[in-house]
Amino acid sequence: MAKIERPHLFSFVGAPRTDVHKAAVRDEIIKQCADSTRCNLLKCGGGGGGTSNCHDPKSVLKVMTTSHFCLQAPGDSFTRRSTFDAVVAGCIPVFFSPHTAYSQYAWYFPADPGEYSVFVDGERNGSWRMEAELMKIPAERVERMRRTIIGLIATVTYAHPNSSGYGFRDAVDVALAALSKHVDAIKSPT
Repeated sequence: MAKIERPHLFSFVGAPRTDVHKAAVRDEIIKQCADSTRCNLLKCGGGGGGTSNCHDPKSVLKVMTTSHFCLQAPGDSFTRRSTFDAVVAGCIPVFFSPHTAYSQYAWYFPADPGEYSVFVDGERNGSWRMEAELMKIPAERVERMRRTIIGLIATVTYAHPNSSGYGFRDAVDVALAALSKHVDAIKSPT
């Protein structure tokens, strides 16, 4: 995963939305991505050929594995399947709302979001230029974030239920350990 050639600076996999706030951020992302030679866009919906490709994991992962950064625009809910697709692809997620990952996945992701992701305030809609923002990030930092992301792959995937001794903690192991710690804290408050 670390040695995969990534010719695209960033990518976006998604469809426009109708909700006013979400539509504004997504429309800007889609516009900037379409206008950039450094972005790989897999546009979903609208009846075009992209609709079926966006539900094909191979197509989605192909886009993400060829990109350094994967844009995570607000969706129908704060939870984004695309966030996990990006991690599995070794692609650094770019968030536009802190609720997309930072407040939800403390069990799975490092406490410092800067170790594994980039945040662009979606409220600054139209005032940011994605390509320019991402080009400012030094190559050494990008490589550190990628190593962190690659280290997270096992913790956001599930081992086969019949396997044992697979040598890593999968998503279920992480959740059970965190839940146990939470229950212990409730039982014996300090």
